[in-house]
Amino acid sequence: MKKWCKFFCLSFFSHKLSKEGAKRGYANIFLGFIFALIFLWAGFVSGDMLPFGVHYSNAPDFMATVHTVFANADSAQRIEAEIENGVLKVKKPGGQYAQGLLVNTFENTADKQIYAANGYDVVIDSRPADTLAEIEASCISNDGKNMIISYEEYLALSDVAKLNFDFQLRYTGNALLLNEEAVKGYRAYVDGLSAENEAATEALDKALAEGQITEPEYFRAIYELYFTSYYPEITAYESTSKVPLLRNYYQHQYISKGIRNYLFIFDDYITGSFETKNGIEVPFYGFYSELENGALVQQGATQIQANAAADDFIQDSFEAVWFLYAYSYAVNVFTLVPFIVLMLMVATLLTHSVLKLRGVESVASLGAMFKINGSFVWFSAIVAAVLTVIISFFAQRGIVNALQLVLFFVTLVIRSMAFAAEESKQYTRQLEQQKTEQTT
Repeated sequence: MKKWCKFFCLSFFSHKLSKEGAKRGYANIFLGFIFALIFLWAGFVSGDMLPFGVHYSNAPDFMATVHTVFANADSAQRIEAEIENGVLKVKKPGGQYAQGLLVNTFENTADKQIYAANGYDVVIDSRPADTLAEIEASCISNDGKNMIISYEEYLALSDVAKLNFDFQLRYTGNALLLNEEAVKGYRAYVDGLSAENEAATEALDKALAEGQITEPEYFRAIYELYFTSYYPEITAYESTSKVPLLRNYYQHQYISKGIRNYLFIFDDYITGSFETKNGIEVPFYGFYSELENGALVQQGATQIQANAAADDFIQDSFEAVWFLYAYSYAVNVFTLVPFIVLMLMVATLLTHSVLKLRGVESVASLGAMFKINGSFVWFSAIVAAVLTVIISFFAQRGIVNALQLVLFFVTLVIRSMAFAAEESKQYTRQLEQQKTEQTT
């Protein structure tokens, strides 16, 4: 066991130990793959998480925006906020905590003058994530002329003519308010489609009468039946809901259009994008689940204390998202297995070819070479992960994520070529020694 541990842990550094891999089983390669995946996963997560504080501290314009919002030197302009069981409650000074849109510097000139510091736009919307969105439905021609017709006009077309148009939604930015009159109209439409739909609405009536659901839940359920029956699927707009949600207005209206330098603050999470003094763009998300209950900025805090509290809010929110990155990369890292296998095979073919070209016959087969190179896999992953974390402090996040596999492959190939060079040297020395012995 001790001998095996020495081989497994030190073969990357020792030619003699690595050569033992040819005589060992393929289980060592499998174990090395497991360790490699773990280290690559750690590299991805650490490369995303660790540099954030440094990047944030190196983005004075964004920090000034955060301070303007939550630690404004003019207390009459400061947004007051507090955490309550993972939910952010916000209000303007003198107001009451309520669900609503407080700030939108994209649309409101007064908000822009106060909160859009140094070119950063800010939205603060504390309405729940499941708030329904008011939308305008239309269809656009797909012949390149971009002719737009209403959805009602589209429905009146023949089946052949409909093929010339694509459905589209526009979020107005307003919440959809459901009232009894509107819901009656939705229900009438649903009931008129089929007996099955009518049975579904009657079941909702019964649930409401028996107190199993509230009136707002009843209104929403009827609306969802109506929307999914009247409109086509909206998977291009919503990934988690069958009906349009107000929260995604900001995604479609701003973020997906490529805006830069922004801060969106919602009741359950925060998202933004800022640029450091070095030109590094840093998009981020954050949750409040790990934040302590209480006011974001304590009453009577000095300006320095208020600024520090606002900075802590951003950084603590970001740190709370680590589990999402960890889970996401844990799932995605297994998709790297075919690439790692391919890289190992390429390194093996290169090494074996170099040895054959130099007339080295000490490594007899590709299988033996595969096992030798396989012993380098897990430490190559360590090198790639460490370099990835270091580089993440100086490079764009997208580049860093793509770079780790490249670093892994380069490290693996360099170590494999080092083995080929050393093996060639030793083999040549051995042949010369044999010739000398024969002549004497």
